[in-house]
Amino acid sequence: MKNRIKITGALMIAMMIMMSSMLTSCNKDDDPDDGKIDPGTIATTNLVAYFPFDGNGTEKIANLTPTLQPSVTYVAGRRGQAYQGANMAHLLYTLPATSKLKTLTSFSVAMWLKSPLVTGDPEITVFEIGKSDDLFWGNLKLGLLRLNATADSLNFKAFFLKNGAVWSGQHISYSDPLFPINMWMHMVFQYDQTTSKFMIYKDGVKIVTNDGVENRWAAGDDVVPRPALGPLAFANADKINIGAWRPKTEGTATDAWMGWFLGNLDELRVYDKALTAAEVKALYDAEVTQIE
Repeated sequence: MKNRIKITGALMIAMMIMMSSMLTSCNKDDDPDDGKIDPGTIATTNLVAYFPFDGNGTEKIANLTPTLQPSVTYVAGRRGQAYQGANMAHLLYTLPATSKLKTLTSFSVAMWLKSPLVTGDPEITVFEIGKSDDLFWGNLKLGLLRLNATADSLNFKAFFLKNGAVWSGQHISYSDPLFPINMWMHMVFQYDQTTSKFMIYKDGVKIVTNDGVENRWAAGDDVVPRPALGPLAFANADKINIGAWRPKTEGTATDAWMGWFLGNLDELRVYDKALTAAEVKALYDAEVTQIE
C-alpha cells in the first residue's frame, strides 16, 4: 500500500513538472519578442541618420546630441518613447564636416508621425536639414501646411535643394484624406535622382499623387525640352532642425504663421537613396513588429 502511495505521489510530481514545462514552453512561444524584425536591417548601408526618441534626442548613426532642446518632452510612442512637440519645443543639431546629410543627392525620410489639425495662422516645420545662409527654407524641409478648421486630415509640404534649379521644381505640397489627424502613420518621403520623382508612402503603400507632385524639374515649362531635376545639390548644410522655424529660434522673427510642431514623432530615419517599394514595405512591416 505504501509503495502504491509512493508511486502515485511520484507520478503526480512528474505530471506537475511536465505541465509546468509545457506552460513555460507555451509562454515562450507567446513571447512578444518572438517574430520581431529589426528595422535597422533594412537598407543598412544607406541609413545615414536615426532618431529613436527614446527619452532623449540622441541621433544614433553619428551619435549627434542636440545643441538646443528647449521644452522638449518624450511620451509613449509607437516603439518605446516618442518626441512630443509643443509651443517653443524643438531640437537643433550641428552637422559634423563629414556628415553624409550634407551631400544627399537622393533621399528617403521615414518616420512615425501623429499630428493634430494644422489650421488658422501656423505653418509647421517637422524636419529640416538647414542651410547657414538661408534659415527659412534650408536644404531639405518637410512640414505641414494649414487647412480650414473643418478639415480632418493633413497637408504635407516638402522642399529640397538643387542649386541653380527653378524654385517651383523643388517645392511640393499635397493633402489627402488618407492622412488623418491625431493618428499614428508611418510616412516615407523620398526623392529619386535617377527618375527625378518625389514620392510619398503611408504605412508601406505608395500614395497616388499627381504629375505636378511626382515629377520634378530643373527649369520651368517655358523651357523645351524641359530638363529633369536630377541629383540634388545642397549648399552650406549646417544643422538638423526638428519642430520649429529657424528664423524664429535662431533669428529675430516673430511671425505668428511660423508655427511649432505640436504632434509626435518616432523612429525617424534618413537614407541617402530612394528606397525601393519593396524596401519601404519591408521597413513598415518591421516597424509594425516593434509596436508595443
